[in-house]
Amino acid sequence: MPTLKCPSCDQPLSLEANTWHCDQGHRFDRARRGYTNLLLAQHRRSRSPGDDKAMVQARTAFLDLKRYQPLAGALMEKLPAEPDGDWLDLGCGEGWYTERFAQCLGAENGVGIDISKFAIDAAAKRDKNLTWLVASGARLPLFEHSMRRVLVLFTRLFTDDIARVLKPGGELIVVGTGENHLMPLREALYEEVRHSGFDASKFLDDRFSMIDSEDVQFEWTPDSEQELQNLLTMTPHHWRAKPSAKADIGKLTGQIMPAHFIIQRFRRTEA
Repeated sequence: MPTLKCPSCDQPLSLEANTWHCDQGHRFDRARRGYTNLLLAQHRRSRSPGDDKAMVQARTAFLDLKRYQPLAGALMEKLPAEPDGDWLDLGCGEGWYTERFAQCLGAENGVGIDISKFAIDAAAKRDKNLTWLVASGARLPLFEHSMRRVLVLFTRLFTDDIARVLKPGGELIVVGTGENHLMPLREALYEEVRHSGFDASKFLDDRFSMIDSEDVQFEWTPDSEQELQNLLTMTPHHWRAKPSAKADIGKLTGQIMPAHFIIQRFRRTEA
């Protein structure tokens, strides 16, 4: 199990029974589901930050259909066949990808972190051997140079803290969406669609060097309006699109839907 850092005093945390504690007397109880909340009240920007319960349920329902299994497969091909050190899935959500990464990297070596307690509560059901934490990506409760690998899928890049916790020579894997991703859905939601893809290098600095970049594209056919609504709810378009446009996406049922992702790998440069 990776060593955790106390969010109050930066001392190592030890686990006894169901409580994490440090030598300074700070204590953090592990929830019945198996996760631990290390997000201090003063570090929250809202009472319940991150994805709400409805968003987590929608994402779980959609991902469990395995529509995005080709992306998971492409990512697993970039991972070693055997565990090679501690690793972090940052912004892990409800843990669908994290559970698959653990098959290669080892659950006992893995940490899944998300700022949403609803997401982590759902994730903790998937694999009891992983360390699941509610925490901020800007204040990771992990020690310097403690991670061999950090994976960031569809969430903000906290460059400074990622650089801090990655070992020199360690690997950062980032996944974003390409310009063709969900194009029929986007065309149904907006009068004008922007054709742009994600590039993680715009958010990184000379502490990271590019290893490679790969486009992953595939198609599937949504079976129901509920599937489309779940898909919409787990994307930023859920917040951006007009309610009238969102209500009309059922017309895309039975039509081909393209997925377009960009996987980028970076090496943490030597300190």
